[in-house]
Amino acid sequence: LYAELRFAPSQHTRKGLTQRQVVEAALSGRKAAGGEDFCQLILCCMRGGEEAANRETVEVAAHFLGKGVCAVDLAGAEALYPTQEYQPLFAYAQSLGVPFTLHAGEAAGPESVWQALELGAARIGHGVRAGEDPRLVEELARRRVPLELCPTSNLQTKAVPDLAHFPLKKYLAQGVAATVNTDNMTVSRTTLAQELASLRLSPQERRAVLLHSVEAAFLPPAQKAALRQAVEAALAH
Repeated sequence: LYAELRFAPSQHTRKGLTQRQVVEAALSGRKAAGGEDFCQLILCCMRGGEEAANRETVEVAAHFLGKGVCAVDLAGAEALYPTQEYQPLFAYAQSLGVPFTLHAGEAAGPESVWQALELGAARIGHGVRAGEDPRLVEELARRRVPLELCPTSNLQTKAVPDLAHFPLKKYLAQGVAATVNTDNMTVSRTTLAQELASLRLSPQERRAVLLHSVEAAFLPPAQKAALRQAVEAALAH
């Protein structure tokens, strides 16, 4: 029904393209695939990347915001480059009106998620280790800040030892707006359907996860309401 796809345009400039040309190419592919009504792009800034390149990513996102791009992100080596170091970058994003989600709480612990919240993240990429701090879980539930959990990827990175210790069900019971995602589908060799199936969710849990995804979507209220209606209709069948 709807997807938000993310990539780092700065990683596609090594043969002469500008970041703006990279995004234009991706949006052209989106149009050719007929995805203009159900797909948006999130542009990733990179931990450890050049400051100028990350700033350019934010500016490109601002230029295309509402034209196929919906947000920016921060990806890369979380344990090596603390989230707090990127406060000026995401203050700049806020000044341009660009919403953002931040990878946090996977390679680093709850402190990284706290920092992401302080920076103003609308969502948390992963957040699988948030449960190490009960107060953080309470805060995520209170603020309704969604977590973008990725089961297969979290196993591969050893953020969790096995699916028996995957915290999704616990987070749902604690009122956190947790969602299920694929991370890099080609690296993890998975699909969203496979991720959902691997977790063996009850009908109530599956419904909650899908509706949290609607809640988390970077969409205007009217489109979000229409998406929720479509998800409810699909669940009814």
